[in-house]
Order: sequence, then structure tokens, then C-alpha cells
Amino acid sequence: MTFDVAVPDSFLYGTTSDIDKTFKIFQLARSLSIFRVENIYIFHDKIINPSNDEISFMITLLEYLDTPQYLRKKIYPKMDILKYAGKLHPIQSYHHKDKVSLENIKNGESRIGVLEKKGNAFFVDVGLDSLIKYQGKIKQQGKKLDVKLLKKNNLLTALDTNRENINELYWGYKVYHYNFIYDILKIYPKSRILLTSRYSEFYRVNSDFSENLKNYAQNKEPVLIVFGSPKFGLNEIFNKERINMANYHSFNFFPHQGTQTVRLEESIFGVLSILNIFLRT
Repeated sequence: MTFDVAVPDSFLYGTTSDIDKTFKIFQLARSLSIFRVENIYIFHDKIINPSNDEISFMITLLEYLDTPQYLRKKIYPKMDILKYAGKLHPIQSYHHKDKVSLENIKNGESRIGVLEKKGNAFFVDVGLDSLIKYQGKIKQQGKKLDVKLLKKNNLLTALDTNRENINELYWGYKVYHYNFIYDILKIYPKSRILLTSRYSEFYRVNSDFSENLKNYAQNKEPVLIVFGSPKFGLNEIFNKERINMANYHSFNFFPHQGTQTVRLEESIFGVLSILNIFLRT
């Protein structure tokens, strides 16, 4: 089983300075990476209605943080959104590989690269001493892609690969933005959607839903966890979009909390920590 996460694009609500916004998104990226979240869906909050600039700030920085360090300067030009990103610690996900010499590359090793065109041929930069000849199907310069490196007679070539064929424990997350939360919900069966709300029943490890999670883990089926905004819970968000919360599983993961509120970034880390016991490698 894997976990996917849905959060509102008002994630940065109440955070005023760019440096605080940057660190808050870094906390989110770390949580997603620690608990091996494969997809983060960002849905439009129609109550707070954040600006396009704030939404772009969130999406751009999340994608930047998931990109290996050796590709960042090639993919992302200088921009105000990233002016404090250099102060952040590395995410240290498994696909953020170190630079090594060509002779130390293992045959069949997977890496993330970016395409470059030299004359009529395409090469891929995967963070090594030189570019690697690309023999895949994509013909878009500057495209970020996953490749498998094949070694023959001390020569390396790069071929297309996908996540299903990569043996690493975790290969990062993908970021999506939707205007309507329902468009995200309909991707999953209702039985594999989990809503978080302080007004719902307390989550219990021995509940029927927990037993279902064990089955999803065995079958490697993804489960979607949905979070409310920093100001409004899912009750208000779902009412605004005329969605009945009663049609979905919903739990309170912080019974008897000792603070008046649980911040969104804290809630994401806490919920994923609790559900982590159901993950299977």
C-alpha cells in the first residue's frame, strides 16, 4: 500500500514572510518523503480562495524540493519563489543521488535526468562527470525524466524507465493541482479515501477501517488521505462544494489534544506517523 495526500491550496494561509512560507513547504516535502507519499493533490480552497501567486509558490517549491540537487539549476531559473530555498537542508530522498564517477555506476542503475540536445542526438544529464547518450523515445529538450543506465564495454547509455521498474524504496512524489476536490475524490474508490476531522470519531488501530488498510497493504493499493485548511476543516470545505462527508471514512487522529488547534503541517506528519504501521515495503 502507498499513501497519497490531498491538501488545500490555502496551505500557506496566515504565513506572511517568504522565508516562513519556504520553511513550511519544506516541512511538507519532508513529511511526504519520509512516509513515501507518491502523489500530492492540491485542491482549490473556495472559501479562502488564495491568490495564483501563492498557489504557484507552493507548487513550484514542492516540485523543486523533489528534484535532485544536480538538476535544479538546469530546470529552475533564478526566481523570487526560490530565493530562500538555498537555506533549506537536503530532502535526502533515495532518488537524490550523489555525484559519482562513471566507473562506479552500476549496470541497470536508475537515475533522474534532464534531456539535452547536441546536434541531432539527445543526451541526458544524470549528475555524472559527463552527459550520457540517450536512446529513449522522448524528444523534448529540458524534459525531466527517469532513466535506466546500461553499461556495455565501459560505455553508458540511458533508456526510458518508469516507477514500476525501479527497485529503490522510494522515488519521490508527483504534484497535481485541481480546481475541485471532487475531481480528486472520484479517482479513488470511496473505501480507500480517508478524511481527517476533529469532529469525527477517534481513530482506533483495531477499527474495521484499519483492518481494511492491512488488506490494501497486501494488495499494494493506494489510499488517499484528505486534510482541511489552516482555517477551515473539511466539514466547511465539503459543504461549500456540496459534498456529503458521510459518504466517506472520517476520523479524528488527535483525541484530547493539548492545544486549541493542530496546525496543518503538524496534522499531516502526525496522521502519516500513525498510519505508517500499515505500510509495506
